[in-house]
Amino acid sequence: MELYGEKDGETIKYDEYPYLLYVRVSTDKDEQKDSVPNQIDICRYWIEKNNFEWNENSILKDDGLSGTYFLERKAMQLILKKARNREIKMVVFKSIHRLARDLKDALEIKEVLIGHGVRVVTMEENYDSHLEGKNDMKFEMYSMFAAQYPKTLSVSISASLAAKVRRGDHIGKIPFGYDRINHKLVIKEAEAEVIRKIFNWYTKDKIGFKSITNKLNEGVENGTILPPKESSYWGVTSVQRIIKSPIFCGTFILNKYTNIKVDGRKKQIKNPREKWNVFEDHHPAIVSKKQWNEANNKDITKFNTKISEWNEFRGLMKCSECGSNIVTMVSYKRRKSDDHKTTFRYLKCSAYRRGGKAACVNHTPITYEDFREFILNSLIKKWNQVELDFENNLGKNTKSLISNLNQQKIQLEKKKNRLVDMYLNEMLDKEDYLKRKSGFEIEIEKVENELYLNSSIEHKQVQIRTVKEAFSSLKKTDQDLTSVFKEIIDNISIAQNGEIEITYRIDPSL
Repeated sequence: MELYGEKDGETIKYDEYPYLLYVRVSTDKDEQKDSVPNQIDICRYWIEKNNFEWNENSILKDDGLSGTYFLERKAMQLILKKARNREIKMVVFKSIHRLARDLKDALEIKEVLIGHGVRVVTMEENYDSHLEGKNDMKFEMYSMFAAQYPKTLSVSISASLAAKVRRGDHIGKIPFGYDRINHKLVIKEAEAEVIRKIFNWYTKDKIGFKSITNKLNEGVENGTILPPKESSYWGVTSVQRIIKSPIFCGTFILNKYTNIKVDGRKKQIKNPREKWNVFEDHHPAIVSKKQWNEANNKDITKFNTKISEWNEFRGLMKCSECGSNIVTMVSYKRRKSDDHKTTFRYLKCSAYRRGGKAACVNHTPITYEDFREFILNSLIKKWNQVELDFENNLGKNTKSLISNLNQQKIQLEKKKNRLVDMYLNEMLDKEDYLKRKSGFEIEIEKVENELYLNSSIEHKQVQIRTVKEAFSSLKKTDQDLTSVFKEIIDNISIAQNGEIEITYRIDPSL
């Protein structure tokens, strides 16, 4: 009897019935490290029991990633690509919990796989899409249970944390100005003095965030002020957070933020005030509540506010000196004759903006409008030079990239194989061997993913179409070109003297 291509007593060759085995662990904790081999063993037992040829290369892993982070799971994304390209006939999981812990994601993954003729099998639920037919209530029910698990766990953890805070315990990172002894915050006087200076400068001397930052860094340089815990200099953002944090007046707020899922990614949002759990006088205060309220009064903070318009190059502009983002700032000029105010935007290194000369250098002033015009002209000129040979050049570039990736893979596999000899000759202990082996396997997997993507004709066609459309959109200079710039440009390096270097995502001239 034959069932879905399976022959009684005969081993089905992997080439005849290609499949993938997906395994995942949520964290890197020791207790979960054994989960991967356990998942593989359970799935392998089912595969061999059902007369399929075992293939070690069929295993795809997502290590240390939660099932709720769908878009970050590269192995799962690769499975879906192979399914769409009809390269596999079956995917095997230990359980639906390994597949996804979000009901929407689980159903979407299943629909993509089954919609492209891929058989879905999970061990724990005894689910097999070939046997279930159109009635898929079993899959939906177990997916719902899997989705509920992290929510139930979150409620339990939140209740436990709230109980600790009610006892006066501190949870989370230790704020500057405090130490933690027996789970409770105590004032660390040397650091607390810096906090008091910041509040006094802001409320009594009416000094702005930037000026406070400069005074702090001058103190760090001459040894009279301590630097922050995680940096060698103070930044504007750090000063702003200190002013706004109620922790320094003895108040602890629990449940101020929550995580939601947007387009497959987790995003932190602020909860409504009625959901906050506010614990007054939770720990010793460094500043009084009166001074904290005064510092956070809207009438006082208003004079420090600068609003910058939308920046189309957000995340693309980098400082060549320190690698930080280049941001846009707003400034004003007034004519003495008629008091007319002119507003203009200019570029500044974000590290220099936050920490002054202690963090980076001050760049030659460049206005945003001049910068945008320069980039547009450079991109249009670039396209005019290479448009005719674009597809041929991109094809050559892809072949060259594939060749380099294959060489990288060969070298990585050689290094991985040499590890075995080093281990057998006692040149490496077991822990070091396994650590290095795991590192090489991760690198090889990355190279294989890149090879797969760049070997796809469909992927190349999408590249060509996307780049052409992006360059043609540059003519619409009066529109928001944020998405266009991100399609064409990988990053823009800006030197202190104003020199600009553009690195393309796909360089059509290669």
